[in-house]
Amino acid sequence: MLSLENSDNRSVREKNRSQILQAIKMQEAISRIELSGQIDLNPSTISRAVNDLEEMNLIREREMGESSGGRRPVLLGINESAYHIIGVDIGATKIIAVITNIQGEILEKYYYRIDYSQGDVVDISPELVLECLERVLKQNQRNQSRTDRIIGIGVGAHGLVDKDRGKVIFAPNFGWRDIYLQRNIEEKFGYKTIIDNDVRVMALGEYWFGYGQNCDCLICVNAGYGIGSGIIFNGRVFRGHRSLAGEIGHTTVAEDGPRCNCGDYGCLETVASGPAIAKMVRTRIKRGRESIITEMVYDMSQITGKLVFQAAKEGDNLSRQVLEEAGNYLGIGIANLINIMDPELVLVGGGVSRAEDFVFASLRQAVTRKTMEKPPPISPVKQGEETGAIGSTVLVLEELFQAPESFLSEVRG
Repeated sequence: MLSLENSDNRSVREKNRSQILQAIKMQEAISRIELSGQIDLNPSTISRAVNDLEEMNLIREREMGESSGGRRPVLLGINESAYHIIGVDIGATKIIAVITNIQGEILEKYYYRIDYSQGDVVDISPELVLECLERVLKQNQRNQSRTDRIIGIGVGAHGLVDKDRGKVIFAPNFGWRDIYLQRNIEEKFGYKTIIDNDVRVMALGEYWFGYGQNCDCLICVNAGYGIGSGIIFNGRVFRGHRSLAGEIGHTTVAEDGPRCNCGDYGCLETVASGPAIAKMVRTRIKRGRESIITEMVYDMSQITGKLVFQAAKEGDNLSRQVLEEAGNYLGIGIANLINIMDPELVLVGGGVSRAEDFVFASLRQAVTRKTMEKPPPISPVKQGEETGAIGSTVLVLEELFQAPESFLSEVRG
């Protein structure tokens, strides 16, 4: 049994390793001397921690740096290929499973598209998620050394998620309630698994590997089948008291707007989500508006947000008008968040963001009109539709970087 003193010493050493690992990640390549200038540790402590991290294969020596007089310093960098992570994004319209290295670079990926043509709720079971994991692992078996390097699975799930208990509390589009997804995955595959909400992991993906790097306060909005946001505050995901923070889709932006699935009226989702865009176009065509969309479908029920975007690219005035209106409402919702959180940067992902040419002008105008001061930059996410899957791997990476020795000891058994 460890004495209290030994336990304290071990905790200090782990904290030192974590500090150095984070510093190396932020700089990509850095010398030991530069580390001592950034971290309040003496050179011998830094040297010991660097040696520990090298033994764990987490960092490696890279190229030589520039000399400032004397010998050229050896630069240290993350050993990106030492360990791999599986990330799964269970979104409202697709499941994406990826395998990445610890720098977020995708090595394998598997897509499963969800069909909503038969209604608002689809028959997506937890077993299908396991099947998607099996598929991406099977692809990975072509390289056995990759399989041996997997250290965990991160999952971003649509709906309300209890991260601490590994449970999906409620996923409305799938009809899920109280699904212990973490336990199901760990029992099936034997890898340490961590789950969280899909939009929060999107924010994590951008914070670690996308445009949000080095931002202490970042908002990432997912505007697609539904609308939500992930908030990074002081470098950490902000969840709120009951893990409900970021539900921007159910803030009111149109007082007399349509009824929402939540039971209220005028929620952002009712006027700016993909289904809302499709519904607005259908309604206006039925009222007599002309549109080339009538030539693109056999039945009005086939109109989707994606089809509206396609028609807008082909010059359809109705589609362009509806997308512009959606952008305006989305901008109002984002402005509310900006006024509350004062972020450095706002990133927008999801299907609606891919209509950037028709959405972002009115979005930015609304934000400028509704914020107190000059608003922060607003742009699409860097990693496209794979942002959530990459962000899911960060759930594992966060624990690895916070306590490298303890984490690797746990996953290695």
